[in-house]
Amino acid sequence: MKRGPGTPIPSETPKVEVLPPSDTASFVPPPELAEISRRFDAEDYRGCVEPIEALFFARRNTLHQGLLQYVVALLQLRRGMVRSPRRLLIQALALWEPYGDWQEGLQLAPARQYAAAILSKLPADAVDVSLQAAAEWLSPPPALCAEVVCFRPPGSESEL
Repeated sequence: MKRGPGTPIPSETPKVEVLPPSDTASFVPPPELAEISRRFDAEDYRGCVEPIEALFFARRNTLHQGLLQYVVALLQLRRGMVRSPRRLLIQALALWEPYGDWQEGLQLAPARQYAAAILSKLPADAVDVSLQAAAEWLSPPPALCAEVVCFRPPGSESEL
């Protein structure tokens, strides 16, 4: 198949789907989730991108698309950017809307609350701010996964 200049753009982009609710009893976390959790908790948002992309491209879904936008927004906020992270956080919240508080090992309720809190603090018309200004309102986000058994929702039978 010919690729490069002059190659026609596909008429249809791949469909991005909403995942069905996770079955907490049978959910088996993919290995990428542990890496994402570890890097996210260390505030290595750039390091989260590749494993999130692997999950997204494997199944093209709104959960991982929203997660990708969330971590990129946090990375950009840390660099003093405002306009793009605002858009990304709004999009992440919209993409996560169909999901409950826990989906595929991710605790979405705290992430949603944190994103909404950050959005409320972003200067309305700013494109970017100084790193010092960003540091004043950018606190560390809550963990994406629960504690020791980080891939099961609170109260599930498999929790230790």
